[in-house]
Amino acid sequence: MLFLIDASRANNEQKTGVEWYAYFVIQELKKIIPDSWQVKLYTREKLKGELGQIPSNWEERVLTWPPKRLWTQIRLSYEIYKLKQNNPLEDIILFVPAHVLPLVCPAKTIITIHDLGGVRFPGGYSFFERFYTYFSTWWALKKGVVLVPSHFVLQELSYSFKTIDDQKKTEIAQQYGLSRPYFFSIGRLEEKKNTIGIIRAFNILKKQITLPLQLVLLGKPGWGFANVEKEITASPFAKDIILPGWVAQKDVPALMAGAQGLLLPSFYEGFGIPILEAFAVCTPVITSNLASMPEVASGAAILVNPFKPQEISLAMEHLLEKEDLRQKLIKRGFLRSKEFTWQKTAQAIFEVAAGMKK
Repeated sequence: MLFLIDASRANNEQKTGVEWYAYFVIQELKKIIPDSWQVKLYTREKLKGELGQIPSNWEERVLTWPPKRLWTQIRLSYEIYKLKQNNPLEDIILFVPAHVLPLVCPAKTIITIHDLGGVRFPGGYSFFERFYTYFSTWWALKKGVVLVPSHFVLQELSYSFKTIDDQKKTEIAQQYGLSRPYFFSIGRLEEKKNTIGIIRAFNILKKQITLPLQLVLLGKPGWGFANVEKEITASPFAKDIILPGWVAQKDVPALMAGAQGLLLPSFYEGFGIPILEAFAVCTPVITSNLASMPEVASGAAILVNPFKPQEISLAMEHLLEKEDLRQKLIKRGFLRSKEFTWQKTAQAIFEVAAGMKK
């Protein structure tokens, strides 16, 4: 039995939510998969950190590919083609936790599709990205067993998301030039994430209060970032809008924990992992009443219409002024985070794979 895993996204140093999903699922599968299975981890470069610490029946396969694009469709496809030719009678299953299926793949495949952003929110993607989303989704439905993360249980997220004391929160905030209080947003700075709506909501709130409030936008530029930059430049409170870039992962929990609230009023999310991260560090959440976000929040967050900055601003004002509401949301969120475990997610994936064996 050969169990192949595309670990390329899990191996990225600067991980997004989808890549953390891949990382933690692989880490848990190491504890679950029996010694009788032969597991191959495929990656563009040598596995980093704990990801590279693998059981004796696991093998790391580094597939070098100088071009930046099409590693999956060309290089991984070629490797799987060779494997199939050399092992015609072997039972082979491919699992792709965080990307797309290669054109050449075994008869048995498992893939996690995290969202359909290119389909549901086409304005936030280039033509190539939209086409690739359509094609890869069609190919996945045609060739494999498709998993959807919001049907699973993820965790209170990450080994590092734990209770953090006030001194630690302040120290980490100061390292990045922040002063509390501040609201916190994490994710790509782009149209789909409603970054412009967050900035407009912040502007509305700042005009109504005298508190020295900051807005922290943590993440890489995404589709439509030029418009985000224009919105910041035009803001009368631009000096209070902080873009720290990508920070060390070990500092993210403290930055999130030190915030007055997490802002995730996206137009579309396949899951919304930052919601659970905030719950786990006792930070209240303001998120959208659309897509998967109400399901993930499950009554433990303030839901807003992402198309209405005034509504987002009012929710922010409530978190500043209503301590009883803050404490109620913190308690509900923390309890909600405890319902999610990576072990259960990995176990569900393993059971799917085991059921596909000959």
